[in-house]
Amino acid sequence: MISQEESKMQWSRFVAGDNEAYGWLYTKYIQSLYRYGLHFTSDGEDVKDCIHDVFTHLYRNRRRLVTPDNVKVYLFAALRNRLLRHLQNNNKYGYDGEEEAPFLLEPTVEDEYIDLEQTVLQQEMIKKYLAVLSPRQKEIIYYRFLQEMQWDEICSLMTLNYQSAQNLLQRALRKIREHFSMRG
Repeated sequence: MISQEESKMQWSRFVAGDNEAYGWLYTKYIQSLYRYGLHFTSDGEDVKDCIHDVFTHLYRNRRRLVTPDNVKVYLFAALRNRLLRHLQNNNKYGYDGEEEAPFLLEPTVEDEYIDLEQTVLQQEMIKKYLAVLSPRQKEIIYYRFLQEMQWDEICSLMTLNYQSAQNLLQRALRKIREHFSMRG
């Protein structure tokens, strides 16, 4: 796991013109950004292109950047915005920017959460649970439980206030409980 302090230090060095720090940021975050991007589209090449665009934009504009409170959240938000613009501009998956953004939350081998002592049967059950959720509900579950983000970070990424984020998560969990207790 990458420490926030190390990331902020490297970010500051990058903004000051240190190309090695830029490389460090790219190397440390590329895999988690790629996995994150796959939750919006299954097209890995689109995800790679958008990550490239994000880092190119950062490099070109580094003199105007400030050090964010959380580099990971900043990069996730930048990638999310870039991917959604890309999906909207290319009308991928019928996304026109009007409805909720797509968010695919299917357990994969790459996700750390699934790597921890999960069996194939448990993975199938998780897929069934998540299938009843809206894209926004899947997204908040991903941030809170798989990425272990703090509430302020989630609120920033999803442009929600604290209470709305709490309500969204609680509605998602209640929806899962109600749906599967009826099938009990």
